[in-house]
Amino acid sequence: MNLMKKILICIAIFTLLASNALAFDLRIEGERIYLHAMEEPLQNILRSMAQQGIRVRLDPQVNPRVSAVFENRDIGETITAIVKPYDNTLVWEKTPQKSSYFRLSEIQVFRPGKKEMIQDLSPRAYSLAKNPKNGTLFVKDVFLLKVKSGSDIEKYLKMVGGFVIDKNEALGIYKVGVPHDSDISAIVSMINALSGDVQAAPDFAYYVPPPFRADLSLTTSELPKGFSGNGKVPVAVLDTGLTMGVGPDGFVIASLDAVIPSQPISDDLGHGTQMALLASGLVKPIGTDTGDGGQIPVVAIRTMDDNGYTTDFTILKGIDFAIDSGARVMSLSWSSEQRSDFLEIILDNAVSKGMIVVASAGNEPTGQPVYPAAYPSVIGVGAEYHSGKVWEQSNYGSFVELYAPGFAVMPVGYKGAPGMYVGTSISTAYTANRIADYWSKHPGSSVQQIKDAVKNAKIPGL
Repeated sequence: MNLMKKILICIAIFTLLASNALAFDLRIEGERIYLHAMEEPLQNILRSMAQQGIRVRLDPQVNPRVSAVFENRDIGETITAIVKPYDNTLVWEKTPQKSSYFRLSEIQVFRPGKKEMIQDLSPRAYSLAKNPKNGTLFVKDVFLLKVKSGSDIEKYLKMVGGFVIDKNEALGIYKVGVPHDSDISAIVSMINALSGDVQAAPDFAYYVPPPFRADLSLTTSELPKGFSGNGKVPVAVLDTGLTMGVGPDGFVIASLDAVIPSQPISDDLGHGTQMALLASGLVKPIGTDTGDGGQIPVVAIRTMDDNGYTTDFTILKGIDFAIDSGARVMSLSWSSEQRSDFLEIILDNAVSKGMIVVASAGNEPTGQPVYPAAYPSVIGVGAEYHSGKVWEQSNYGSFVELYAPGFAVMPVGYKGAPGMYVGTSISTAYTANRIADYWSKHPGSSVQQIKDAVKNAKIPGL
């Protein structure tokens, strides 16, 4: 590295640290908290805590300005101090990793005698920013750091005033928080220019485009009362979640809210519930042979926030849970033009562990690759009519490995009423079902043999 480049990097580091010196900053490490705030609205502080996985319920009329400096203080004592003169209740839960360790899972703040007024501080949504140069979306005040084994991560954290929010030790990927309103693009560029020991990137965000509503006047048939997929290869559906109580008992064998892990899974949008029903075989696309395949157990994972966005690190958390829950097929019914090296690494790692990943090609016929469908390790799926004709709105291109039926009458709507829906998301979930059923009938098959069966149209219904 030449002298001028080193000087420029040092200037960039100094500028970043100086610009954040007086900014609001908060980080939580276990039961300890670090907080610097100067006339900061309380709701901003609590919202930052919510972004670190703590549920916050608050009386909306409570929002005093807080000035405080706490270094390595007990989190319970700190919260009590900053919310005075208001009342608070802290909810602690036992962690599965350490049976003797409790973590703070919920904060309630309210006026004396007004506890009934509390409500969630904000929708369960990521705080996103847009890169003005290329339009990509990413999470504010967070970036991802991939560190080679043996590298000193503390050195890079000190450069930017960062702290570890979460990590995946197997892949060496860390989710790093930085002071409020930090320039994530500048931080990422600076770290990537320093050395080959680390790789930095924003925690990119992706939107789940809704399926088309083809005909909502159609009445839907009742779902099967029983489930007969026990013992078959499970499918993991990473989507907007699951509405509990929809479908027969037993078809969901495990579930996780990867957005807020302390909360039970739910689905305010409906898309994830639709995809779970298709992946399980409880709902079949129009025109498919009812004798093809069968019912398949589902691992339902909420990776999308209330606005329909997901991020690289949330997907990583969801995949870890899917693998631990025994899923062998993964259905990703969403797409984005944004390519992410980190997401490709994450999906390649899942495939290396024996997972087959299918993803939708998108509902805009641009002919341009979209991700994750266009990553080499992923099977891209387009949509077709039951006659075999490609649906006019389905994307196409060399990255699309197959087309599958994309019309289905759904008993659950997307942000609305049940009825007929169409899209590559439907094709993808249906394809995941067919692959899992085929694998269940050919349990000795390798991942490559299953992929060959997909490409050679040996799987019934594809």
